[in-house]
Amino acid sequence: MSQPYTTLVEMFDVARKMYGDKPMFFNKDEKKNFYGVTLSEALHRAENVALCLIDFGIKAGDRVGQMADNRTEWIISDMATLMTGACNTPRGTDSTPQEIEYILSHAEAWLCFVEHEPMLKKMEPILPKTQVKKIIVMDKNFKGDGEKTFGLYELIEKGEQLRKEKLPELEKRKKGVKPDDLFTIIYTSGTTGAPKGVMLTHGNMIYNIVKVPPMVGLAKNDRMLSILPVWHIFERAMDYGAIALGVPIYYTNVRDLRDDFAKVKPTFMASAPRVWESIYQGIKARVEKAEPWRKALFDLAYEVNRIWRQSVDYLQGNDLKLKPESELEKLTRSAVSLFTAVNLFIPAKILDGLVFSQIRQALGGAFRGTISGGGALPAHVDEFFNVIGIPVYEGYGMTECSPIISVRDKNHMVQGSVGVAPDGTEIAVLNEKGEPAAIGELGVIHVRGPQVMKGYYKNEEATKSVIKDGWLNTGDLGFFSYNGTLSVRGRVKDTIVLLGGENVEPVPIENLLLQSEFINQVIVVGQDQKSLTALIWPDKNKLREAGFVFSDDEDLNKNQVIRQHYAAIIKKLISAENGFKAFERITDFRFLPKPMEVGDELTNLYKMKRNVITKKYEDLIRSMYS
Repeated sequence: MSQPYTTLVEMFDVARKMYGDKPMFFNKDEKKNFYGVTLSEALHRAENVALCLIDFGIKAGDRVGQMADNRTEWIISDMATLMTGACNTPRGTDSTPQEIEYILSHAEAWLCFVEHEPMLKKMEPILPKTQVKKIIVMDKNFKGDGEKTFGLYELIEKGEQLRKEKLPELEKRKKGVKPDDLFTIIYTSGTTGAPKGVMLTHGNMIYNIVKVPPMVGLAKNDRMLSILPVWHIFERAMDYGAIALGVPIYYTNVRDLRDDFAKVKPTFMASAPRVWESIYQGIKARVEKAEPWRKALFDLAYEVNRIWRQSVDYLQGNDLKLKPESELEKLTRSAVSLFTAVNLFIPAKILDGLVFSQIRQALGGAFRGTISGGGALPAHVDEFFNVIGIPVYEGYGMTECSPIISVRDKNHMVQGSVGVAPDGTEIAVLNEKGEPAAIGELGVIHVRGPQVMKGYYKNEEATKSVIKDGWLNTGDLGFFSYNGTLSVRGRVKDTIVLLGGENVEPVPIENLLLQSEFINQVIVVGQDQKSLTALIWPDKNKLREAGFVFSDDEDLNKNQVIRQHYAAIIKKLISAENGFKAFERITDFRFLPKPMEVGDELTNLYKMKRNVITKKYEDLIRSMYS
């Protein structure tokens, strides 16, 4: 069966015919109750806004700013822009004025959507430095001056009158959109250097929303929470995929997540690792405070289900194979795994019903999985949720690939991996010589496929530096396992080169340190130094629960008792027993004066901006090497 659409504009119309009367986009009222807008109504409003944009003079190919967060009005504004043949340059409200100025100026946007009046006021000082002539505010009650500022709902009303006059022009614009046309330019979060404008086409996105949902089993009967920034390509791809399949989208945030699990009873969501780390820590904290018999029951249930699941995974070929097996090894492990799986099946199911079903009920009772992306999911968190019956479809991607490169398939859930490439995508792992790396050998990941970007906007040099013969150099390090899955182990630019010439990947070290309940955040440093050191943001609540006494404003770097406690944790975790070489040990550490935050030291997906952090805490780092 041929694909019924080749652009997002066509996809919207196909979805309207199939799911038009279905409430699709859900916002919250003042009492935090959800209310929905049908797909037909949302598209009707988007058409009205698009008619006004055409009336303003928007042409196909123009860039339109969109500075807002997750809400129904975001998708209405987005669809309106795409219908005119223009593309948007989105960003969230937590962006700095300097970032917004750079994006709007570089993209040469002369029209911009903004979320609300506070955002408009935030932007006012920088707007004269840009080409922006018209601003549309999404808030329902906003009234514009009719010249430079307009309310989105004012345009929805005005567009109703323009339908008779300009609807044929809009239909012509929609039909004129081609798969190779840009639908967005997303400026990277700038973990290193100035943001680059990633040009993504309708064809790039259509490939993702056609190929990826079947891999994770997304279907029309699902309900999806939207929590990641909608301007980010990961959440955006999920939202478009949901529209294409008629899956309702509920816009929420981290603060309301627990309540909204109960209200919505979602079945699926896209997420960043930090979300599941937080939920994991919350569950573990409650278990630790429970009566001894409850804690013992939880531990028993976890261990039985872990062993049972490992056996089943091996029999299904879903274990991470890092070395080849002889026929004798296969036969022996298969026999042991089969014996274990059969004998633990009933105990595992009984204990799952007694213990883990309650945790799943706290997530609404219908939740069946999440795609986690935007960073590495710590191994202990990955294992935990898969053991308790909440599958984590860890994926791997980047903005330049709109975004999916690989993802765990629902029938091939291999922990420790980021799954397999969608049909039509090629992945190559190349060693230092530029040759295909051996299975299990670390190398640089390259990708070629229909999702790879058109290039960086107005930056041909940067484009040529990462794309050669259609192959995109991701800058990420990874390897293939013997069962064909891909694993990612950090970035080339994250690699720390010590004074002795040793190359160290900090991410595995950081992920292991994060397994300690006393460590909330950590970054390993040591570029051009003799040894590795670390900056840590401690979990102060856990410290107090463990009996440590200190004041909130105390510099913990001067508290020798607490320092000794952390030194022991680091020594135990980053050890030869855990597979670390001598030069990978942490020789010193310092506590950060504050947690790393989104918009400062972290990107919107909680990735660390290593260059920003090392520069900001230069003195603290220097003190460890003095």
